[in-house]
Amino acid sequence: MLEEIALRLAALANLPLRGYSTFDFGRERDERARSVIADKDSAEDLLLRFRAELPAGFVAFLGTTSWLGDETHDGIELVVAPGTSQFDILRIARSDAVNYDMDTDALIDKLVQYDRTYGIDILHADTDTIEFALVQMPDPLDAFCADLYEFCPDIVEQGCESVAALEEEIAAAGRVFLWWD
Repeated sequence: MLEEIALRLAALANLPLRGYSTFDFGRERDERARSVIADKDSAEDLLLRFRAELPAGFVAFLGTTSWLGDETHDGIELVVAPGTSQFDILRIARSDAVNYDMDTDALIDKLVQYDRTYGIDILHADTDTIEFALVQMPDPLDAFCADLYEFCPDIVEQGCESVAALEEEIAAAGRVFLWWD
């Protein structure tokens, strides 16, 4: 059934289907998943359109964006794979925060807490990045942003430079972009 679903993805995107997805910055392959390389400007729209027809038992997400292996692309990997929840996305992408001693399961544990409290929709997972949309805006937002900063200091220290600025970004976008260097 994966092949049939993956072929629908390739047809929707009008892109060649790859018999795998990648992880570890594109250096490793996972043959349990399938992918296409989409243009950066259209990848999220393709993802959302594809998810609208995705049957239960599968997940789809934006994957590798930084290519450090043999493959080089100027695009974003759009992945489909078997999965029972959105948290399987992190397992397929092998997301971790190794510099902060957090493996994939530790990241999932924290995201499950956010999901239970606010509802999240994981859109992108890569080696050291995760992006999700908030279903419900946290209230109070400043407490949520302080917790995000504790969970992922790089978003402030290497990003927006203050928790107040992070709060403004999240209020405007309704999304969270996490990365760990």
